[in-house]
Amino acid sequence: MNNKIQLLDVVLAGLMRRYRERVPDVAAILAAMAASNLPAAKIVEKVIARINNEIVTQRQFDQQQEKLRDDLAERYSGAELEAEYHKQSADLLRNLIDEDLMVQKAKDLDITVETDLVKRLDQIRAQNNLATLADLEKEVEKQGIIWEDFQDQIRRQMLMQKVIEREVGSRVQTTRDEARKYFEAHQKDFASPAGVRLAQIMISTDKHKPDEAKKRADDALAELKNSAKWEDVVKKYSDDEQSAGAAGDIGFLKEGTMAPQIASAIAKLDTGDTSDIVRTKYGYMIFKVEERRSAGTPKFEEVEQRVDEALYNQQIQKDLRDYLTRLREESYIYLAPGYVDGGAAPASDAAKKGE
Repeated sequence: MNNKIQLLDVVLAGLMRRYRERVPDVAAILAAMAASNLPAAKIVEKVIARINNEIVTQRQFDQQQEKLRDDLAERYSGAELEAEYHKQSADLLRNLIDEDLMVQKAKDLDITVETDLVKRLDQIRAQNNLATLADLEKEVEKQGIIWEDFQDQIRRQMLMQKVIEREVGSRVQTTRDEARKYFEAHQKDFASPAGVRLAQIMISTDKHKPDEAKKRADDALAELKNSAKWEDVVKKYSDDEQSAGAAGDIGFLKEGTMAPQIASAIAKLDTGDTSDIVRTKYGYMIFKVEERRSAGTPKFEEVEQRVDEALYNQQIQKDLRDYLTRLREESYIYLAPGYVDGGAAPASDAAKKGE
């Protein structure tokens, strides 16, 4: 189901210290690349880990640490920041090793993503209101990033996603009885005030001229009415990069907190329905009702999809960790003295120390 595929995005994002996979703007990708596992050409650096034929350098590790602290500083401060940083930094090297193992596995499985890569680059181009891929390349290189490295970082993310889908996600099976038992054990997690979970398509009047923005909104709505897939229309038209990669999902909104014109537009919509075009201060918007919730603890049937997703996510997290442990056992992994791979099995001798 589509929701489960989207959950795979979340799993992958967790491994890479991102909140979710999305189609970002150029600046966001460049910022991520600054702390990513990219090759350092013509620079001799200390190798802290070797994963088969790939390496992790001290510079890459330090950049991951810096990015983690910057991310956490947006939510924590003082002693709480230091405690959270200490907790999460323990997984940084593990995550870099995870990434290399999955990319290598994709090659072993003859997985290619070149067609998908071209589509993703074109989505990024459109999101940034650039005319051609050549314009996107120029924008990237203005920031001092090599175009081939920019593409390779996106390619690696996509290869990992394919491996997770094929090797782990496709094998996760949950039953309705298991979902009901999970719900009974976690009822408080599904209690909520009255409200609605929405997804959106946002056509920005800042990025587009007024007539062009209105035409894009009209075209998007027409495609939806002609039975186009919601997530495809979101990727094609929405200018909100933060939600575009999650099929436009903007989360749960409590009753009474929405702008009046939005509340009115969705008032009579059932779950799965889409609104007409709504004019807001941000531009032209189209909404989809993903879920309606009543106040209090709902019945199982009312939140069965959410329960199924939560159970699936719990299972895939465990299965993915087990899978990555098996990949380690099949691989040669060297760690420099003083470094620890938190993903290694306790009794495994895969990590060779003191080369």
